[in-house]
Amino acid sequence: MKGISTHVLDTALGKPAAGVPVRLERREKTGSWLLLASAQTAQDGRCNQLLPDGDVLSAGVFRLVFDTESYFTASKTVALYPVVEVTFQVRGGDKVSGNEIVTIAGLHQGMSIWKVDLPAIEKKVGKHPWVRRVLVRREFPHRIIIDVEERVPRAIVALRKLYYVDTDGVVFKEVDPNENVKYPLLTGLRAEEVSGSNPAMRKRIQDAIRLGDLMAQRAHSISEIHFDAPDRLVVYTTDFPIPLHMGWGNWDDKLERMDRLMSLWKGNEERLGSLDMSFRDQIVARLRRVQR
Repeated sequence: MKGISTHVLDTALGKPAAGVPVRLERREKTGSWLLLASAQTAQDGRCNQLLPDGDVLSAGVFRLVFDTESYFTASKTVALYPVVEVTFQVRGGDKVSGNEIVTIAGLHQGMSIWKVDLPAIEKKVGKHPWVRRVLVRREFPHRIIIDVEERVPRAIVALRKLYYVDTDGVVFKEVDPNENVKYPLLTGLRAEEVSGSNPAMRKRIQDAIRLGDLMAQRAHSISEIHFDAPDRLVVYTTDFPIPLHMGWGNWDDKLERMDRLMSLWKGNEERLGSLDMSFRDQIVARLRRVQR
C-alpha cells in the first residue's frame, strides 16, 4: 500500500525546510481529531512515509498539521503562522484507496486551496485504470474534496490477453492473476477495434452486455458471447451446451421464444445442435446427428 508523503520548502531561504514536525490526523465522527502518525522532515524537507508499513488510509477527512513555530524558533525567526494545516477529504473505493488517491494528487504542506491546480489533479487521478470519473473541488476554509467514481467490470474481453470491460463498453485494464474472472467472456474482437475511442464498438459491447443482463434475469448463466460478425452474436451458456445464434437486437422477444422452445425440449436438450434466433419471428433448431 502506498504511503502519505509531503515536502516542505522554506521559500524565504529558497531551500528545503528540515526538522519541521508533521502530524497526520483523521477527523472522528465526534469532530475531534485522531493522531495517525507523526514525523519530522528530513534534510531534503521531505517526509517520505507518514504511515507505518501495512497501514491503510481509508476514506474520510484528514489533515496534515505542520508545527512551523518550532521550525522558526530553531532559526530564531518570528513565525507569522505558528501552525499550518492542510485539510483534505478523500472518498475512496474498493479498488482505489484514499491513500493512493492522495499520493497521486500530490497534495503537500503550504498549498493554498486557491493555488491547487484542480484540473491537473483530475487529470492525474483520472489516469488510474480503475477511475471512471473524478471531480476535484475546493471547500472552505482549507479543504480539497476529491470525488472518485470507480469502474465496475461487467465482462472480460479476450484479445492476446484478458481485459476488463466496464458498463460504458470501455476496455480499461488487463486482468491480473489474482483478480476476479467470474464475468462473461467476450470473444471475436480485435485489439484495433477496441483500442482508443470507437463509439460504434463501445455501443456494440454495451449491447452485448445488456443481452447478458437480460439472460441473467431469466436465470441463464452466460459463459461466452462471441462477436461472429458486425450484426451477429453467438452466445454460450452453462445451462444449454449449444451455440445460440442471436443475430442482433430484439433481445426480449428472442429470449421469450427461446424459453418457450426449451421448455418443449426439456429432457431432450442433448438432441439439439444449435438454435438460430437471427430471424424476427422464428427459431431454427438444428439437431445433432444420431449415431446408429
